Amino acid sequence: MGRSPAVHGFGDRRWTLGRAQAVIARRFRVSMLVATVRRLLKRHGWSWRAPARRALERDEHAVELWKKEVGPRVKAPRRGSAPGSSSSCAVRRGDSCGGERPSPPFCRSRGMEPRAA
Repeated sequence: MGRSPAVHGFGDRRWTLGRAQAVIARRFRVSMLVATVRRLLKRHGWSWRAPARRALERDEHAVELWKKEVGPRVKAPRRGSAPGSSSSCAVRRGDSCGGERPSPPFCRSRGMEPRAA
């Protein structure tokens, strides 16, 4: 692993977890999951590296346009909070709430009573 990936038969100079997995499998005849390879490499002091510079082919205008127009449509909407959507009172038979669902956040098991309507 201390040598270039080209020495091990890979086309470019990037190490990926898949390539490390293949080299380990060839050299030691051991099959490992990619997650195991990542943990093993981390344990031995290897870390991932980000590119030092931006790609020459990068079009900054196109990136900004994508961020403004396409990005918001792709990004998943956040879940809104609706009243009662995350009540901490489990309503079961025999439960201290009496089997009825109080209006959140009030729960008899916490010593609170629902407001009078």
